[in-house]
Amino acid sequence: MSRIASFLAAGLAATAVTARPTSERWTRQTSSNTSMIYSFEDLPSSADLEWTPCYDRFDCANLEVPLDYAEPDIGTTIIAFIRQEATNGTGHDILFNPGGPGGSGVDYILSGGGDKIIELTGGKNGVVSFDPRGVNNSGIALTCFPDDPDARDAYYSSMNTDLPTLNEDYYQAIALGQWCTQANNGTYARYAGTSAVVQDMMHFTELQAALNGDEKPEESQIWYYGASYGTVIGHTLAMLYPDRIGRIVVDANVNSENWFNGLVRTSVETSDDGYDWFFKLCAEAGLGKCAFAGNSSSGDDIKKRFDSLLTRLEKAPVVSNDTTSPSGPQIITKSRVLNVGFGTLYSPVSQWPLLAAGLYFLEKDNATGWIEVEQALSEPTNPGPFNYTSIAAQETLTFITAVDAAGRYPIKDVDDFIKVAGEIEKESVYAGENYVETNILINAGLKLSPPKSQYFSGKSSQVKSRPSSTHPSDSFLCERKPANDGQKGFKQTNTSTPILFINTSADPITPLASAKHMSTYFPGSVVLVQNSPGHSWTAIGSSCVEGHLASYLADATLPKEGTVCETDTKPLVDTKEVAKRSLAVNGHFKR
Repeated sequence: MSRIASFLAAGLAATAVTARPTSERWTRQTSSNTSMIYSFEDLPSSADLEWTPCYDRFDCANLEVPLDYAEPDIGTTIIAFIRQEATNGTGHDILFNPGGPGGSGVDYILSGGGDKIIELTGGKNGVVSFDPRGVNNSGIALTCFPDDPDARDAYYSSMNTDLPTLNEDYYQAIALGQWCTQANNGTYARYAGTSAVVQDMMHFTELQAALNGDEKPEESQIWYYGASYGTVIGHTLAMLYPDRIGRIVVDANVNSENWFNGLVRTSVETSDDGYDWFFKLCAEAGLGKCAFAGNSSSGDDIKKRFDSLLTRLEKAPVVSNDTTSPSGPQIITKSRVLNVGFGTLYSPVSQWPLLAAGLYFLEKDNATGWIEVEQALSEPTNPGPFNYTSIAAQETLTFITAVDAAGRYPIKDVDDFIKVAGEIEKESVYAGENYVETNILINAGLKLSPPKSQYFSGKSSQVKSRPSSTHPSDSFLCERKPANDGQKGFKQTNTSTPILFINTSADPITPLASAKHMSTYFPGSVVLVQNSPGHSWTAIGSSCVEGHLASYLADATLPKEGTVCETDTKPLVDTKEVAKRSLAVNGHFKR
């Protein structure tokens, strides 16, 4: 599926869990008689939390948890955890989720993400991350092709996601959804929803507290940082366990109320704003740093050239007939350019110079140059020692999304789909069509419902009081229930510590309005805005945001409501070296 079909790739994905309500950080307590391991497959699982040294500088654990805490006899699954110690302090460790759904927290840490999180906290906080149910190293197989990964890869590699009509898009999605539903009769896929993940996080927190000798582990607080889809986890965590919150930072926010009701219509409402930033900054940077600047004197002029190029490609795609190219004959279409362009909105600092070069090539009818830019954009920036494929991640995203929707998908037939498609395409000229053909069809035909103990509707409520907390008793393993047990959706909820929301003003997939909407459910929370494009504030970075984040982690001090931070640098404008990688891809760029 298209890049646009995923909430993956947040600039930062962090989460915070703490074992102690004091300032003491978790101690490094590892199992005895263990040697360094380099694969979770080599790590024994246990219902007790047992840390083992791994990958040279981390600790790892395969934690055995019930599929359903309310009915532990159903069976168990395994959750993979990884821990990186703080470098300069005794603050709480932060439990972190990198988004998705389907993002691997283990891979994020192994590829250097933990270093970034620890750096942002001034070295005072360590980080713990994990692969949620169904993800990478953790249990529950989420696939439409059980026990046949070759068939899965062949199907998705050949799957046509650029069909000529909306009707065909819809029915292809229905066919896949129905296939996946039938293929998962009798599997454990229904136990992989967000509510179950939140219960796993609380279970882990209590086990770590008990390991540290806390007298009341059932009262231990959780510190969490989640980005992108990780904010859905954060919002749900705060709603289900409001009295257990030490800190929650939610960055690049999804409208979780809509998420749980099966359709987020507004995800791309600020995507065009991201393109406007590109046009404006390209003009400011000039031809020396933005290859698509040309002789344009303003962002409006560059936008006109971009629109003209799209119109031309819609009528006559640029043809690649270079017989020396290993990719064979291809055509560069309008939708292909917009799909690539959307992906660059996530990480404008590293990717906008390349996008500018690619657009320059297309203006010159240079298909080979554009294809090489595409290839450069697809290269991982921080490859790690893992083999978690994009196809596996996409399947995981699909299943978790469907379990969370739990039959509440509002599009009932092709007429509904066409109506919703028209509304979304009006929201975004540049991203609406691709979003329609991918994201809003994820739940089509796929019917999975979680057990009662893991059901969360997301529907709003006018009830302003919250029920008293009910903590688990002696058995952490068998009685993990939400504090708001039986709650059916979002409502006004007071958390033990107010929540810090962070969002950029022009996020391509999680708009600022979503953060503001979700904040209304949590009195005392504050939305901190970074005035920039990018998915997560760390896509560009701001010492202003860093300062507020540090204050919040230190003593729960929140910025004043309405605070807007500027970035320290500007994409394109402050790019230092452009020519080698973006302006002269294999020598194709010539002035």
